[in-house]
Amino acid sequence: MGRMSPTRADLDRALWALRGYEITTLATTLPAGPHAAGVFFATVLEGERIRLVLTVFRETRLHRGIVADPRVAFMCSPGNPSRWIQGTGWAHPVEDPERRTELLDRIVAHAPAARPFIEAPNSLPVLLDVVELKIVEDLLSPPLLLDLGPPAEAA
Repeated sequence: MGRMSPTRADLDRALWALRGYEITTLATTLPAGPHAAGVFFATVLEGERIRLVLTVFRETRLHRGIVADPRVAFMCSPGNPSRWIQGTGWAHPVEDPERRTELLDRIVAHAPAARPFIEAPNSLPVLLDVVELKIVEDLLSPPLLLDLGPPAEAA
């Protein structure tokens, strides 16, 4: 059985849940081993593709991990064991200077506390195309599970 496209209601529910967070923990893998770090982000919907717009610092372990292997995992949690979001995706740094400004502005609009990180000269936007998403809103309700499939460039 093939993957089914998410409904508009599922996408809206996922966007609403993701927009409740400003920071996600992003995990990458390098030959030396896995690495996780907190990053500011904003969420956008392009067609049926949910994207996280992140910021990382150039030449850090996190940046090198994304460049070495764009497959990443992420998690958002308010510290409440009955409410959280986890997912996987494909991340790619955005080097275009005009697009850089637009994307970093999106993050600051959603997460004003990100401004000092955004304004750092080594700050680099990253687009993360969400592949799988699990949203737990309470332990008594089934989680929202979305399989968005790989982005076109990864397929």
